[in-house]
Amino acid sequence: MKQPLKTIILEDDIMARMILENFCENHPDIELKADFDDIEAAIQYISHYDVDLVFLDIQLKNSNGFDLLSHLNPATQVIITTGDTDIIPKAAKYGINNTLIKPITLEQFLW
Repeated sequence: MKQPLKTIILEDDIMARMILENFCENHPDIELKADFDDIEAAIQYISHYDVDLVFLDIQLKNSNGFDLLSHLNPATQVIITTGDTDIIPKAAKYGINNTLIKPITLEQFLW
């Protein structure tokens, strides 16, 4: 049996974070371990725990979500969450090809 993906969310928009939490908690292949609204707390967490998947907001209040990437294990999967489609080409330069455009719908999430 396949193990669920150990997942964290880094999202500073409370509504977007709550939606993602709900979707993750109801998905059998995802084990939501933690969610964060600031990058420092997320960095602290991943320095102590293995993470398989990150839902990553790029435009955070006090930082840039791309700054988290250097702290991740290269095998960690990343899905960008953004309301700004201009971010997509930059994400691709980091090797991230999975993006959820806000407002995130269940249909998007499951695709």
